Amino acid sequence: MTRIHDALVPAAGRPVIIGEYPYYRADPANWAANLRELRRLGVDVVSCYLPWRFHETGEGAERTFDFTGRTDPQRDVTGLLELAAGADLAVLLKPGPFIHAEVQLGGLPDRLCGPAYTPYRGLDGTVLTSQDKPLPSLLDPAVQAEAETWLRAVADEVVAKAAAPHGPVVALQLGNEGMAGEANLRVDAQDASPAAREAFAHWLTGRGLTAEAALAARDLDRWSGALRGLWSQWCGHAIVGLWDRISALFPAGPARLANVPLASTTAPGALDAWAARQRAVQGSRHLAGHTEWVGNPARDTEAFSSHLTGILLGGTDVVEANWGFTWTDESYAQPRTPVFNALLALLLGSTTVSVYTACAAGSWGGLVDMDPAGLRAEGVDPALHAPPYCPGAPLTEAGAHTPNAEGLRLLAAFLDRFGAQLLDSELERDALVLLDRALPEAGAWQRDGRTPLGELADAVQEQLRDHGRLIGLGWLDEHPLQAGAGHGIPVGILRARDPDGPGAPDGPAAPGELRLAAGAPADGSVAALVAALPSAGAPRRTSEHRRAVVLSRTGPGAVRITGAFNPTDGGDRITGPGGGWELDLPAGSAAVVVTRGDALLGWLATPAPPSTASVALTWAGEQADALRVAAS
Repeated sequence: MTRIHDALVPAAGRPVIIGEYPYYRADPANWAANLRELRRLGVDVVSCYLPWRFHETGEGAERTFDFTGRTDPQRDVTGLLELAAGADLAVLLKPGPFIHAEVQLGGLPDRLCGPAYTPYRGLDGTVLTSQDKPLPSLLDPAVQAEAETWLRAVADEVVAKAAAPHGPVVALQLGNEGMAGEANLRVDAQDASPAAREAFAHWLTGRGLTAEAALAARDLDRWSGALRGLWSQWCGHAIVGLWDRISALFPAGPARLANVPLASTTAPGALDAWAARQRAVQGSRHLAGHTEWVGNPARDTEAFSSHLTGILLGGTDVVEANWGFTWTDESYAQPRTPVFNALLALLLGSTTVSVYTACAAGSWGGLVDMDPAGLRAEGVDPALHAPPYCPGAPLTEAGAHTPNAEGLRLLAAFLDRFGAQLLDSELERDALVLLDRALPEAGAWQRDGRTPLGELADAVQEQLRDHGRLIGLGWLDEHPLQAGAGHGIPVGILRARDPDGPGAPDGPAAPGELRLAAGAPADGSVAALVAALPSAGAPRRTSEHRRAVVLSRTGPGAVRITGAFNPTDGGDRITGPGGGWELDLPAGSAAVVVTRGDALLGWLATPAPPSTASVALTWAGEQADALRVAAS
């Protein structure tokens, strides 16, 4: 299976680093120096959103686009791509049409959020807004026609001239966090405008469900449980269908990828709605990545659980991770936090590191700046969005290094040394739970109690924290096995039954299998199943205070990569098998240890903020500082 790192930089042979460069916020006089310095810091691929509203010029019949800087040097995307190629950087372009990126209306022109276009309105009546203005439905034919004009211009005037293999543009991102940030919204908040209802009915008809299609226009309170489950599936297919339309507008060559945000394991409806969309997302022909805007796993155990569950079940690479936003969490200004989060994703299997943004830029005008009144109406202080954008980014627009530059150089040095072993390794799992997709598709509508998937997420976190056991996650339709067959590790199965039909009797249908009423609150049986699964092997390490958790990967030649993570506000100590090594982890810190057999090959740890304790590794009774990877 192709992963994002291989599509971006096939010859790298290691996980690659993607650094976001918001050129539309930076003085063009700084572009060349910024890009060269990002390459020196370790960035392999520079990513860029393209704000539609910024590149559109003229009105009405005179409307056109500027990508060469003829009306404003800051619009010279073609020149930017030449500079990136000159700096030995590959490029990931993200043309939207909606980009968010803290740009006014997510980069859409003002007119699309006006009364001439159908707003994006959920089944529950909620209108999706940006700066207190209604966003348009991207299934409205009039909106699609406008969006295709923009995207065709990007395809013809930018991508066709710079596409791989002869140019630096190696990949295109389709949409943004779905299409307009909706890929982890509750299912009843998914676009249900008239055009969306019509598309849903057409999708049902294409599946031979004509009776259900006739009911699609009814009010939500008249929908059956079966129709709601089909809507849960449609939520993913609607997004993927729009990705397909965008992809078809662009020339062959660049890879197509999508970014889907991780979902909270505690917000009602969020995790199951995300999981319900995975049937279509994972079945699409596009590379799926994820964004990490779901809290800080270095400081919050609930956010840690969201990352753990989402990456284990989604199997995605990171395409957008916070390296500079400090508006709600000042810890992102110091490298310990973004390095912790990057190491967590790498140990869970990501083949990429994302740095958003790689450069703190502060030069932009009114077309980009968000409306202060609109922000205040949504409860946001406009001062938070004052320049520079992403003040904690590793590089400033003027060329200075911030503290996070150390973290970026540290990760680059680690990946240069041990990245190949990471790619060749597999995550060690003590057991595996396979999930019937019908459970989250029904659970996405549940508003009372924990859903089976929610209880499963809690159980996975608890087993890792309290018992040092990693429970892998997968989809039952991808592993149509009887419990325990063919994996070499214990397997548990969560299978749905229809609560309105005869179904199967309550309780396990077979050893290791649990049949659950779809849409009914969890009753503790999921946690009990997980706890009862035997482990594949003996415990490999211990945690003194049960604060830190450990993930391990094994590769050829007896190589093991062990990651230890402490997302709590207290210190902890991890002890290896037989007491051969000890790792002291202060609050909010992480470390990765690479070994071959009984030999320590090297290790790295999150940098310590000023006046705080550092991570310490004792190997065979001696401090292992000589083998600690340092920033290059």
